[in-house]
Amino acid sequence: MNLLVNQLNLNKKDVDFFQENGFITLRGLLTIKAINGLREITRTSQLQKPLKNFYGDFAKMGYNLENSTLAEIYHSQELRAIFNQLTQKKLKFTQAMGFELEPQKTGFNWHVGIQAFHYIMPKDFACSLWIPLDPINTNEQHGGMAYVSRNIYSAYEYFSLMHQLVQSSNLSELLTAQDFHDSQYASKIESLILEKNKVEDNFEVGDALLFDKFVWHRSCILKEGKLTSRMAYVMRLIDGEARYSKTFLEGLDRSRATFGNPLQTMFGYKFSHLQDGEPISKSRSDDGE
Repeated sequence: MNLLVNQLNLNKKDVDFFQENGFITLRGLLTIKAINGLREITRTSQLQKPLKNFYGDFAKMGYNLENSTLAEIYHSQELRAIFNQLTQKKLKFTQAMGFELEPQKTGFNWHVGIQAFHYIMPKDFACSLWIPLDPINTNEQHGGMAYVSRNIYSAYEYFSLMHQLVQSSNLSELLTAQDFHDSQYASKIESLILEKNKVEDNFEVGDALLFDKFVWHRSCILKEGKLTSRMAYVMRLIDGEARYSKTFLEGLDRSRATFGNPLQTMFGYKFSHLQDGEPISKSRSDDGE
């Protein structure tokens, strides 16, 4: 019996649900020991206040939060089996993050993982495992997530659009600073559709949400209550066959810098020795599984 990851009895209905919607709630995925280990690294990693021009309303956040607990989690046979069954792919862990949301903070508006996964080809598969470290009750303080089935509105083509956009030689003439500031967010019209079709779940400690990069999602405001803050831990994963995209990575980051928007993370540059289209698995820096 694994002390960190529980074996879940997923069936064909679960697999079909994930394949159709792009997300699934995994009840009781992690043990209390695992959650305590993730809490420890999140609390002791000195999460930083977001930069002034950062486009999310969080109290604190941080990248590359890793410890021995995380290593045991993502190397566990139980987690690999769950990922393989749901995604039908062999996933590789890439990066971990932590977020702290305080009362009346709204987090992120409707967005997709353009910034999180712009170092791989736009149509290659990637996903995130969102792990709340505090209970989420939608009828009380909330502070969780809202998400929309990609069967209703997918961001699949949006990634290709952005990939083409950053290659435009006259990009700075086409866009204003505000345009690019909002580039990973849904428009007002899109937000109306997303709000109408959103799904919001309660989460017990140990539950997690798996969603792919084409799923539109947003944070939910943490209301006043007994929790002084809500912390969450996020694991990012890519398809083991995902290909590096130097064009997307450098084009998007260069464009963001042109318009004065800070880079969230330099993680993608660890693969910069690869050529466009080369598998990430060929990288000497690729040690995640």
